[in-house]
Parts: sequence; C-alpha cells; structure tokens
Amino acid sequence: MRIRMALRRSLTPTIVLTSVVAVALVSLVVGSRAHAQSAAAELLFRDGNKLMAEGKLAQACDAFEASNRIEPRAGTLLRLGECREQNQQFASAWSAYRDALGRATDPVKRNFAAAQATALEARLSYLTVTVTDDSRIDGLTVLRNGSPFDPALWNRAVPVDGGDYVIAGHASGHDDWQTVMHVPVSGAKITVEVPKLDELGKRTPLLPAEASALSPPVAEPHHDQARPPAATFTTRRKIAVGVASAGVIAMVAGTILGESSETKRDDAYKLCPDPAMQCVQADQANALIKASYRRALEANLTFGIVAAAAIGAGVLWFTGAPVAEDPRRVSVVPSLKPGQAALVALGRF
Repeated sequence: MRIRMALRRSLTPTIVLTSVVAVALVSLVVGSRAHAQSAAAELLFRDGNKLMAEGKLAQACDAFEASNRIEPRAGTLLRLGECREQNQQFASAWSAYRDALGRATDPVKRNFAAAQATALEARLSYLTVTVTDDSRIDGLTVLRNGSPFDPALWNRAVPVDGGDYVIAGHASGHDDWQTVMHVPVSGAKITVEVPKLDELGKRTPLLPAEASALSPPVAEPHHDQARPPAATFTTRRKIAVGVASAGVIAMVAGTILGESSETKRDDAYKLCPDPAMQCVQADQANALIKASYRRALEANLTFGIVAAAAIGAGVLWFTGAPVAEDPRRVSVVPSLKPGQAALVALGRF
C-alpha cells in the first residue's frame, strides 16, 4: 500500500521508482528466506529436545548442531553442550559451552556456560601430535582421521573426545606413515610422534623373518583357472552411475517441490493466521492448503524414486564388480516398475 501511494504522489523520475520497487522486492525475498531459516532451525532444535528426552543422544546432538549451523544461538549451543556432555564427548561439550559464552548476552546463560565449561576442564582428554624439527621435511602434511591437521596445532595438547584417532603423515617423494591412537574418554594425555618419513625406495630393508611376519601369505594361482583381467569400469557400473545421476536429479526436484509446499502453507497461514476466527480470505487460504498438500505428496513420491534409484545404483555397482565371466554364476539386478521396486536373481548353470 505504501509503494502504491508513493507512486501516485511522487514526481521523481521513473528510474528512481523502479529502484524503490526493486529494493522492496529484494527485502521481501530476503525476509522470507530468513524466516524459512529460522523455522528450520527451530524445528531441528525441537527435534533435538525430543530425541534427547528419548535417550537418543547421538541423533539429538546432530540435530542441535544442524540447528546452530542454520541459525547460531546461545541457547542452541547450551543444549548442544549438554547433549555432548551426556554423550561423554567432553571436548565437544566444552567447546560448545565456550562458544555459547562468547555469544550469550543474557547474564543467566553466560553464568551457566562459564560454570559448565570450567567444570569440564578437569575431565578433558588431550592428544598431542609431536613433529620434531628433524621430521619437518618439505611438503609434510599431517592428517588426523583423514583431515589435514593444522601445523599451528603440532606439538600442542589439543582437547579431544574419547575414541580412536588415525594419525598419518604424507609428503611427496616419501613413504606414507600412519598409526592409530586410542584416547580414553576422560582425563588422559596421549602423545604420538610423527617420525621422519623415508624417501621412496630408500626404506631400510626388513629381515626375512620380519617381512614374512608382515606380509600375508599369497596363494599360488591355478593356471588351469586363469582368466583374463576384466575392465575396472564395467558396463553395469556405468549404468549404476547413470541411475545414481537420475536419483540426484530427482532429489533436487523433490527438494524444490517440498519448498514450494512449505511456501504455499505459509502463505495460507498469513491469510488466515488464527483458525478459530472467521477469515475473509478463507477460500483462498484453503486453496493454498490443498495446493500445499498436493506438492508435499509429489515431493514424497519423488523422494521414493530417489530411494529406489539409490538402491538400484548400489546393487548395480556391487554386482558389476570387475570379474571375469564364469559359466556358472548368479547375478542380482534391480527391477523397477511404477509403484514397485524389487531385486531379481538371474542364474546360469
């Protein structure tokens, strides 16, 4: 209404009016997107509370963490800290409380976060990855559980959750190194040292007894059963990639339909926010609700197709392993029909 009045009364050039309309439309889009993000964060937060009450701590913690990624809030971080603490992930809980302390403005929340973080410090376990000056060769990369470990954290006691940690070293032109360290849940201080990596081809040779102990026995091939090598990327695996690609496209379509359903439902609630009161635009709101249900059903059907595609692609991939043909074999292939997904066994004897 304000935009229309401004257009009637203003005598400014047309380009200025166009800019005003464009800014208003952008504000509406951004506001709607922020509202959707807030709604999604709130939904995940409620799911986290429900799962936590049911004792499903791992799933609850994932829900709180996802909610905080969408919309970081001190209250969400506090619940995430409580969830991680109950799940005996003390380092993650301590980190969540510290993050909540930095974000909270409410004194009650700040005091609670500070108290919880302080109480947890005595229960933390630490893992130190030591890299000596002699081991710091050019291009050295240290990995922890498959992810690069920041050199700034080398030789530092880092708080970690209890569990197994795979520490690996890699450098171009050198042999890779790897070890697994177990860290107790609470009060442990574990140190692992990354050795100087050997250059390729210059590793100290093992004694025959050591080599036989490390190398598993290799069965001699039966020459009468020798088969020609098969191609790694078989036809069936190519089909599996195609099916998986179709599943990805279906997933995108399902997501769009789901978002459209939520948009129509929100539009209906905007027209008639209180179901207990009479609404002048009730017919239009009901039409939007029906359209929302229809889009939701289409989204569910699309995600069903995604699931069938995932199953079919998995079966095709694993049954399409690069093995030579055998006159006696049994194959399992997916059978996809409208409203039906099944596995069919095909045999040759």
